[in-house]
Amino acid sequence: MLSIKKYNKSMREEWDLFVIKSNNGTIFNTRNFLNYHINRKFNDCSLCFYNNKDLICVLPAAIDSGDKKIISHPGASYGGLIINIEVKFFILNEIITLLTNYCKRNNINSIFLINSPSIYWTGYDASLEYLLEFNNFYSKEVYISHASKLNQNKPIINYLDKRKRRYIKNFINNDEFNIIEHSSFIDRYGKDFYNVLYLNKQKYAVKPTHSSDELMKLKNIFPKQIKLFLSLKNNCVVGGAVLFITNNNTSLVFYNAVEESMRQSQLAAYQLYYCAQISEKQGMKFIDFGVSQEPENSNPLTPKISLISFKEQFNSLGVWRRAYQKDFDV
Repeated sequence: MLSIKKYNKSMREEWDLFVIKSNNGTIFNTRNFLNYHINRKFNDCSLCFYNNKDLICVLPAAIDSGDKKIISHPGASYGGLIINIEVKFFILNEIITLLTNYCKRNNINSIFLINSPSIYWTGYDASLEYLLEFNNFYSKEVYISHASKLNQNKPIINYLDKRKRRYIKNFINNDEFNIIEHSSFIDRYGKDFYNVLYLNKQKYAVKPTHSSDELMKLKNIFPKQIKLFLSLKNNCVVGGAVLFITNNNTSLVFYNAVEESMRQSQLAAYQLYYCAQISEKQGMKFIDFGVSQEPENSNPLTPKISLISFKEQFNSLGVWRRAYQKDFDV
């Protein structure tokens, strides 16, 4: 028999163990990640779904009290329904029915879910998307990101054209330049990187998603899964990248920034290559280079063609991140 329970702190260990073993969970969906925020507070409305006593699905979520809207957790890039790898089609349909009935009982006006993209699944199953639409959820937003498939037997450098390989080799052989893995976002080097990142974002009238203090807190919580790589020229920070090892399948380049003086140097490309190389060594199947859209545009979902072309140089393909919504008459 299926049942639904609202998450509480006593379920934290059970929740995180489930996410780690799930079909489509990532570090973004763990309580350790969802609870890290320093300056943002959420009215948590996360839900747990049980088949008898077995946890088979979780929904990381918060509620907007003003609009009475459940939101796929705003503290995470994506999530939606995180499911057991063995969940069957008819059980998944019952989970969605349970969720719908829960919303109606609690006078919820709408629910908004951002599903984990296919590359984050241990074994992708389109049943979830099909059943959401079958149960009258509609596609509210679609984001495009680009990701490269990784193969330890054929390193990503083999996919690059000769010109791009030459640029990368120039960085490797340049005695004035090197990339290091660094442990702090708040020491001198870390602050120099964050300043570069901040100035990069400022061009598009946006700010980094995280403060340097938040990044440091996350790094302390996930020391092996969150990696900071700094590009140094003559021992000065001229760029860097932040790589998230999100689960056993996929890594995500969360930030990739270079100093203005290095914009024409191909350093940004070399940093992506470096992240891909690290991901290959760790046995990742995919590396996600992030969304490729123009947040400064009147339609923020507008694809950024120049950025997409840049990522395609790494043999990347488009991956969509789809957000579903369902409205209720209450």
